[in-house]
Amino acid sequence: MFRLHKTRPTPPPSNKSGEKIDFTFSNFKLVQVPKGWDRLIMSIISMENGKTMAKTSKTVVRNGSCQWTETLSESIWVSKTEMEDCFFKLVVAMGSARSSILGEATVNMTGYINSTITVPVSLPLKKCNHGTVLQMKIQCLTPRRKPMDNESKQTNSHEGNSTEHSPDLSLNSDGPQRLIANSDGSSPSSAPRQEELVSREASFSASDSHCSYDSAASNLNGDTRSLMGIQDSSISHNGNSHIDDHLSHSNHSSFVSQSSFSDTKQEFCAASTLRATDPSKNLLEAAEKTIEELHAEAKMWERNADKLMLDLDMLRKEYSDQSKNHAILAMELSAANVERNGRRKEVEQLKTLLEKSMAKQPTYEDSTFEDAGATLLHKELENEIKFLKESNDNLALQLKRSQDANVELVSVLQELEQTIEKQKVQMGTITALQSQVSELENCMQLNSEENSNLMIQLQQSRESEKNLQAEVQYLEQMKNKESDALLDIEEEYKTKLAAKEREIIGLKVKLSESRKEGNFANPESRNAHDAPLIREIEALKVKLEELETDCNELTDENLELLLKIKETNNNVNGGVASNDFSSDEISAKLAMSEQKSEMLFLEEKLRKKILREIQSDYNSYILELETQTTELEAKGTEVVKELAQKRTEMQTLEATLLSKEEENMELRMNQSKLQDMHHQLLAAEDKCEYLRRENTKLQATNETLIEECNSLNKSAEELRKEKSELEEHCAQLEAKLKECSKKVEVLDQNLTLVIEDFASKEKNLTLELNAIHDKSKKLEAKLKLEESSWNQMYLEKTNEVENLVLEVENLGKQLSAAHHEKEKTACEISGLQADKVRLELALEEAQSNLKLTQSEFKKIESEAKTQVEDLLGELTAARENHEILMAEHEKSLKLLESYKSSEGKLKTVVNELELKLTVSEYERQQVSEQSTNMKVQLLKIENLQDDISALTDERNAIKADKENLEASLHLLSKECHDLKAEKNYSMQQISTLQKVVSEIEDYKHDKIVLEEKLVRTEGDLVAKQALLTRDEEIKNELNEIKQTNRQFQQQIKQLQEEKDELLIKAQTLEEKLKLKVEEKQKQRHSNSHRNKREDRHYDSNEGSHGNEFARVMEANNKYRVRVNSSRLSEGRRSQSNTPRKSSIEGEVVAKEKYERTKSTLEAELSDIRERYLQMSLKYAEVEAQREELVMKLKGVKSIRRFFLNPSN
Repeated sequence: MFRLHKTRPTPPPSNKSGEKIDFTFSNFKLVQVPKGWDRLIMSIISMENGKTMAKTSKTVVRNGSCQWTETLSESIWVSKTEMEDCFFKLVVAMGSARSSILGEATVNMTGYINSTITVPVSLPLKKCNHGTVLQMKIQCLTPRRKPMDNESKQTNSHEGNSTEHSPDLSLNSDGPQRLIANSDGSSPSSAPRQEELVSREASFSASDSHCSYDSAASNLNGDTRSLMGIQDSSISHNGNSHIDDHLSHSNHSSFVSQSSFSDTKQEFCAASTLRATDPSKNLLEAAEKTIEELHAEAKMWERNADKLMLDLDMLRKEYSDQSKNHAILAMELSAANVERNGRRKEVEQLKTLLEKSMAKQPTYEDSTFEDAGATLLHKELENEIKFLKESNDNLALQLKRSQDANVELVSVLQELEQTIEKQKVQMGTITALQSQVSELENCMQLNSEENSNLMIQLQQSRESEKNLQAEVQYLEQMKNKESDALLDIEEEYKTKLAAKEREIIGLKVKLSESRKEGNFANPESRNAHDAPLIREIEALKVKLEELETDCNELTDENLELLLKIKETNNNVNGGVASNDFSSDEISAKLAMSEQKSEMLFLEEKLRKKILREIQSDYNSYILELETQTTELEAKGTEVVKELAQKRTEMQTLEATLLSKEEENMELRMNQSKLQDMHHQLLAAEDKCEYLRRENTKLQATNETLIEECNSLNKSAEELRKEKSELEEHCAQLEAKLKECSKKVEVLDQNLTLVIEDFASKEKNLTLELNAIHDKSKKLEAKLKLEESSWNQMYLEKTNEVENLVLEVENLGKQLSAAHHEKEKTACEISGLQADKVRLELALEEAQSNLKLTQSEFKKIESEAKTQVEDLLGELTAARENHEILMAEHEKSLKLLESYKSSEGKLKTVVNELELKLTVSEYERQQVSEQSTNMKVQLLKIENLQDDISALTDERNAIKADKENLEASLHLLSKECHDLKAEKNYSMQQISTLQKVVSEIEDYKHDKIVLEEKLVRTEGDLVAKQALLTRDEEIKNELNEIKQTNRQFQQQIKQLQEEKDELLIKAQTLEEKLKLKVEEKQKQRHSNSHRNKREDRHYDSNEGSHGNEFARVMEANNKYRVRVNSSRLSEGRRSQSNTPRKSSIEGEVVAKEKYERTKSTLEAELSDIRERYLQMSLKYAEVEAQREELVMKLKGVKSIRRFFLNPSN
């Protein structure tokens, strides 16, 4: 049995009851020391008084470890009668024990009292989160001696048993348990095993999960060990709830339970020797304790078994998950290989496309655009190849890790199955204990029947209590009903009062209406004669208002009186209207008012009486209720007293029940233990043989599992070979990439040169366009000026033409010149038509070029479609490969399912073995109990000592088996910890794989975006080519416009020359006209005397002709008048030489000729005007075309700027 940790006073040396035991501490070493702790010192402090017992010197930390060479010696005092705990605290600090402490550990020295060899101990430092461990060796210089007599041998053997268990299961006051080797009663070969147990337990406790495990121990040992559980739970660290936590918890709890069970047996033996006077009572008390402990231990073993099975299932699930992950990784590797092959094909196709594009380069500018696209594709391909390399490396690493994890998991599973088999053996003992418990429960049933009678009495008393409570509730309900009735009565009175108040308000309204009707009858007569009556009525109104405020209830009589009052008021008003009042009527009115006041007084009396009655009834009802409540309270107090009495009776009955139950338990336990011991020994031997057979079967299953693991390793080696091949392919691709990068650099240089040339050309074009724009503006200004001058010239020409009409000879010449001008204009029109035809041809050529570019674009699209179809074919092949791999994956899943089914069969076999092991363990425990009982009997009989020694040998063998089991448990815990770390590592790998998958998806998305960009760039290239064609067309149109402008300038120069020629002609004609006029005047003076009559007649004819000509030529200018005068002078000449008849005929002919010339000149003028309009229209069209070209050039400039610097 574990004892509570006591603060033991150190006895003085003179105390003869104690014994001094000396210890030495050596080989101090710290492992996993954190950075920043340079020079460390260690001190040993006593937990009893807090004094430092010994100190080491300062030592330097090197590579995370610190070692002290000195040995420290210390002695303790131990009593001979009792075994008390003696704790030493080991504090590690930098300067002193109180400042800058790294950590501390505690050692229970009572566990090393009987050890004769040096015991290595490793302790994790508390208050330190870095996992530092203190290692040292403890040696007992003066181990405890053994007395020689038989009684002392037996007592010391029991004490030895307790001490043998105590160091193995000694608990630190701060939490984690550790194992300490024992040497008493064990062979020398067991010492190294114990040392291994110590070191493994310490390392296991130094892991990240420091779970509190004393809950099971506290359940076993009761209240005596509750303080230890509190201490352990208060200082235990909060760790991660992983598999090793469950294992450590279960292992420690099982450890504690075994030690507690053995300690209980030993104490039972010791108690039997000390209390020989009353053996039956002692046996009964020990049996009760053992039964309780067995109950708790059985529960604990069941929990541990469940936890171990859960842990096994968890590990198997993890193994299956890792195998699935391994298969998934293999599938991903294959998919990556397929993608790599597809990318290789894409690279090759792009290389062929690049070569084709380089071969098809028509111009230097086109090559620049294609080189830019090639550089972009090359960069994308480089990025893709880098990404594929990284993904291949990651997948290879994950494969290696998953293979290693699978191998380790298989080994761990084998070890776990072995440990489960060992623990099944231990579970057999628990089943035996459960059978004992069932027998005890059968014995308890008899006591339960006796208890049932007492329970019936208790139920009767409880029913009586319930009846009393029901009566109390009924009285309370009656009280509540009465209070509700009172409230209802009050509400009824309130409603009646409110109704009567409403009636009073209605009567008031009626009175006010009747008074208004009386006031409107005859106000003048009333004001004159009835002033005293009005005063009386007002006084009555005041009285009525006062009475109405006081009244709350009115009867039917009040209504009748009010009706009478209304009738009297009407009569009074009628009398006022007729102005016939009498003293009798006034007296009657006064009598009526007196009656009314009496009635009101009576009503007040009635109201007061009613209120008094209501108050008296209410008070009486309240008094009744108070009396009832006091009665109910008295009854309640009586009921409470009765309840208290019955409770005391119940307690006495329960105490008697417990005493009887204890007596029955004692009797039955004694009988059952004495009868069942011999039968259990035989059954245990048979079950052990059966378990050995099943162990062989389990070994065969383990061999099959090992073969499967070897097959998995072979598959892993094949995957490694594939990985090496992939690496070789990646190296080849890298070499190709380097070559492509060199080509891309050359293309980049060419691109930069082409872009610079293009920029210089664009600048030159912009300068030329600006110059053309300036010239066009100047030409527009010149054209406007020329139009104005042309209009003036037109007017001058018309005037000159009118002057030229004077002479018929000059008219012929002018007509010929006009014909020449017509021919010239026709030539100009034909030239313009030819220009129009040229423009149409240029448009047709541009359209043909567009069609060619469209056809080329369609060819490119068809090539792209073929490439896409090739890629789709590759995709179908990849999908087929994927389906093949999926089929293989399904086969592997089927194999896994078969493996799982075999595992299920193994589980069933294991469960059967566990049941058998529990039975055997139960029998083993019964055997051990029998041995203890036999020891008690052998104290009286000395002849049976040989049998006892044999039983002790068996016990030692069982202990050795137990220690082996514990060592295997510790190994399993370590391996579980490693498995947990590997699991975390595999989870990290899975997360990295998920990241890789997400990156692959991002890469695919980026690839789609890049393809869209490629399509856009191709569209932009097509647009640029179209713009270049437009530029060429615009240049051609500009050249044509320049040519047309030159033609127009030439035409303007020709017109100016013609204008100058016409002016010269006009001047010569004017000089000729002047000479002719002078000659005609001389002729007139010479022939004036001869033909006076003819002159008169001619003058009259001349005046008439001039008037007609003026009427006809009103729209013409002054030059036409001159022409008419010249014609008349010529007519005079002709008429002077002819007679009158001939002169008249000549005048008619001249008129006809004049009209003809006039019509021809007007037609010529209309033709000239039409030509001018056509020229102006053509000029406007040319200007519009020029503006359109300028806008197109601006658009082209903006597009070029966008392509040159797309970042803006």
